[in-house]
Amino acid sequence: MTATNSTQAEDLRVIIAGAGRVGHRTARVLEDYGHDAYLIDLDPEAVAGAKEMLQSTVIEGDATDPDVLAQADPERADVLAALTEKGPTNFAVCAEAKHFNDEIQAVARIEHPDGLDTEEEFVDRVVYPERAGAKAAINQILGDDVRALEDVASGLDVLEVRVDSGAPAAGERLDTVQFPDRGHIVFDITDGEVPRPDTRLQPGHRYLVAARPGIVDTAKRLLTG
Repeated sequence: MTATNSTQAEDLRVIIAGAGRVGHRTARVLEDYGHDAYLIDLDPEAVAGAKEMLQSTVIEGDATDPDVLAQADPERADVLAALTEKGPTNFAVCAEAKHFNDEIQAVARIEHPDGLDTEEEFVDRVVYPERAGAKAAINQILGDDVRALEDVASGLDVLEVRVDSGAPAAGERLDTVQFPDRGHIVFDITDGEVPRPDTRLQPGHRYLVAARPGIVDTAKRLLTG
């Protein structure tokens, strides 16, 4: 059984390399969702803490060592999440997991949001917790009118924006609003509908807006003023 998307109903068997802050929390959430998590970490203190707080199987050792990784039975795992603080280590763990099971979905924590080219044959998805943390901080700073959501695979930022009554686009048809290149309104959250070209952007409604990072501000100002 291989994990192909995040919505499948069956329980997953997930190996997590790194029992630090990110790995520990990930295992806890997976437990809450009913999935089986197996943690691997070199640090005896991290291992002891994980064993005390979690019900997951916890293995002390270096996940890049095939003998250690084999203890988590990667041949039967659905996902390998390499979540240590070191990007090169995470790529190495993903590569090692693929040697055991070429169908396993490999997720690597990265230190920077670029530089994946040489390793991408071993990595199916990446996570960048620092950027996610920054987005969470931004949401608290900006308040309720604009919320930064997850990046999408094409390199676009996704925002949840409430249209202000005095904004340039308020009340205008979508096909007449001059959004910058690769800026799009993709969903009306308030009505639960996909906007059509003749949809008028209603003040007070919340919309999902996808835009390149460099033009997010321009797209946002059309809706908030």
